[in-house]
Amino acid sequence: MEAKWDAESYAKNSKSQELWAKELIEKINLNGHEVILDIGCGDGKVTDYLAHLTTSRVVGIDLNHDMIALAKASYPLPEFLQMDAEKIDYENTFDLVFSNAVLHWVKNHEAVIAGIHKALKPKGKTVLQMGGEGNAKMVFTALSTVQKEYAPYFEDFVSPYTFCSDSYYLKILDKAGFVQPDVQLIEKDMVHKNLEAFEGWLKTTWFPYLGCLPENKRVEFLNQWIQAYLDLAPLDKMGRVHVSMVRLEVKAQKK
Repeated sequence: MEAKWDAESYAKNSKSQELWAKELIEKINLNGHEVILDIGCGDGKVTDYLAHLTTSRVVGIDLNHDMIALAKASYPLPEFLQMDAEKIDYENTFDLVFSNAVLHWVKNHEAVIAGIHKALKPKGKTVLQMGGEGNAKMVFTALSTVQKEYAPYFEDFVSPYTFCSDSYYLKILDKAGFVQPDVQLIEKDMVHKNLEAFEGWLKTTWFPYLGCLPENKRVEFLNQWIQAYLDLAPLDKMGRVHVSMVRLEVKAQKK
């Protein structure tokens, strides 16, 4: 059976994503009255956080049905809808379009940016953060080392991730009609409190790789992957796992 998003597992293993989302929100200087769209809302906790920062409507969208179901069950204040980020179906509706740790799962970024532009009101802003060019290099290095032993299972595999450059994003923002773009690649240290937390993160957010394997080989593969990573980046003195990440942070405004 192919591995897929596990909403409950994501809710437990997305502490870094939540922390970085709140750090990003702090940079926005909300006035408390914005109508907000959260793209890739996941289990809904960040959308709910946004909903408590404004008196207006907040909508969270996600492609995954289970994520939306969990979000609706957990947080009654925002609206939650199943929707593809490449097919955003709004026009002149939002003051802010926000997204964190999601859009590196998308292939057609031009479609996303065009949809965001259409969804925003005049003078509306978008603030996005996602995995950027060079993200999680050592995780991929460790992965490629282990994959060699399991090569037949990955013959037709295509990575689901698209880690874009800052220059590419400046081009597509301009094409969509955005002004005042601010696009940066930012290095971040993702810290997992112990090996169990690191394993949970790999199982939850790197599931497409595990899904290539038969179930009876996934634990073995995961253990080898973890060990290969620790050979490159040993635990710190407190037993924590550090992952060097690169985030693409995007800010822009509609005319």
